[in-house]
Amino acid sequence: MEDIFLGNKRILILQNIERNITLSNEMLQRALRAYGHSISVEEVNRHLIWLKERGLLKIDELSASVWTAKLTRHGKEVAKGIVRESGIDDPVED
Repeated sequence: MEDIFLGNKRILILQNIERNITLSNEMLQRALRAYGHSISVEEVNRHLIWLKERGLLKIDELSASVWTAKLTRHGKEVAKGIVRESGIDDPVED
């Protein structure tokens, strides 16, 4: 079964990183939970890898379990809604 919330999770990840400059995978998990998405850190990591493969962010592996992510210029443009990317919802209003 397809996860109909994939695009929403991805834009929320981008927007939360954009607001905070850099965030760890664990902090992103907490941020997603605040929006009603209860997902594992492993799933957060899969989203981060997917976003990295599209040139939207960079990942720094601090340890095997702790990653931090920072947006690229293109990632900032997507987070702000300036540019659209397939597989990512429109930005979420605060």
